[in-house]
Amino acid sequence: MMRRQRRREQHVRQTYNDTAARYEQTDEGLLEPETPTERTHKTQQKAIVEATSANAAANAWRKALPKGPYGINVARTGRHAVCYGAGGRVEVLDLHRNVRTAEVRCGEVCRAATFLHDETMVAVAQRKYVYVYDQDGAEVHRMAKHLEPEHLSYLPFHFLLASAGHAGWLKYNDVSTGQFVAEHNTKAGAPRSLAQNPQTAVLCLGHGNGVCSLWSPAQSKPL
Repeated sequence: MMRRQRRREQHVRQTYNDTAARYEQTDEGLLEPETPTERTHKTQQKAIVEATSANAAANAWRKALPKGPYGINVARTGRHAVCYGAGGRVEVLDLHRNVRTAEVRCGEVCRAATFLHDETMVAVAQRKYVYVYDQDGAEVHRMAKHLEPEHLSYLPFHFLLASAGHAGWLKYNDVSTGQFVAEHNTKAGAPRSLAQNPQTAVLCLGHGNGVCSLWSPAQSKPL
């Protein structure tokens, strides 16, 4: 009796593992060149649409954005995206319906933008400060301590908005209470890039001297 039950449990476990391995998505999408001399960065969107299925091709669309250049930041859900341009224009797009849900004309350069807890709140790094706008395009908050911001990153599980400024300061703000949390002097000048590890909420700053530094709000020195 025990042997039969043990065999049944092993069969169930093996069936579960086989099913999980069949549906597990571990490979990332990429373009594979057919010849050693082919360069994937020269592939046009038209060629990608023609090579995909009809359902995937139906989701392809094109939108003209004046007064560029523009940057784009996609929400964690993958449905909404915020576009920000040097001409002071910020748009929130619904990528599933291919429509614009919000628009803000700031009247000055926008260097970065990111969603906060959902697509109804957007933080924008403008010429002098960081501003927060709602889904109607109305300004709801101005973060005056975030001076000359160039990069933004939102930590969703900590409700922290981080900005990296032109002077080389990394600053954190709690968006749930509006309180200023911390500021760190990177001592490396204006950062070139800002990214985060979504698992640990550690921020990575890329500097012009080729150095990448890791930061957390609890420590004033790089990790």
